[in-house]
Amino acid sequence: MIKDITQNELILLAYNEMPPDKHNQLMEQVENSPTLFERFTELKAQQAELDTLWVKPHPTSVKIVLEESCSSSPMEMI
Repeated sequence: MIKDITQNELILLAYNEMPPDKHNQLMEQVENSPTLFERFTELKAQQAELDTLWVKPHPTSVKIVLEESCSSSPMEMI
């Protein structure tokens, strides 16, 4: 059965988050459609780029959180 593949399904496909039978079925559809294959390739490139990023909080943000956590008394949490 051929159906339209959604953006969410392409993302799940790119992250290998589908059952093997559905993954194989959708991958076959993607490989046979130039438009879907181009979009899938873009998603995989974006995924690879995201995997290289390293994000850490700004030191000021860390300081504020630490100060707030130290100033909170247990009674304030109730």
